[in-house]
Amino acid sequence: METENFIGLDSAAVKKVTDSLSDVLANRQVYYTNLRGLHWDIKGDKFFELHELYEGYYNNEASAIDEVAERIAMLGEHPENRFSEYLKKSDIKETHCISNWETGLNQVIATMKTLLGKYRILLALANEATDTGTVLLAGKHIADLETNLWKLTAYMG
Repeated sequence: METENFIGLDSAAVKKVTDSLSDVLANRQVYYTNLRGLHWDIKGDKFFELHELYEGYYNNEASAIDEVAERIAMLGEHPENRFSEYLKKSDIKETHCISNWETGLNQVIATMKTLLGKYRILLALANEATDTGTVLLAGKHIADLETNLWKLTAYMG
């Protein structure tokens, strides 16, 4: 790892950070794919609003995924790009054919809570490594997840 050559961080501490970032990446990739399925499969009286909501979420996921993968590369590791490897590592599991709006939103809420936990672990490791770039990235992603969870919880009543 060449991290210390251009960022000045301890490579052993950064390895823990990149491992955590890789865990986040795998989980977000599976979540992204699940969101695409929810977007395609939603039916019923909530179709229009949730079809649009899921599309916004998966577009945001694409950006978040890219930020996480680029941070891994910036820290001197190679971000995983094989979906088969994501499935082995991810705590979020693939879903299929969810058309009921409540089931779909409950899945999204549970997934966001899982991601929050992953990011809180990442944040602690990044703080320990004095990796300010990852701290800022994790903080931004945590804030976005918390905002979305607040809105979804209010929507669900």
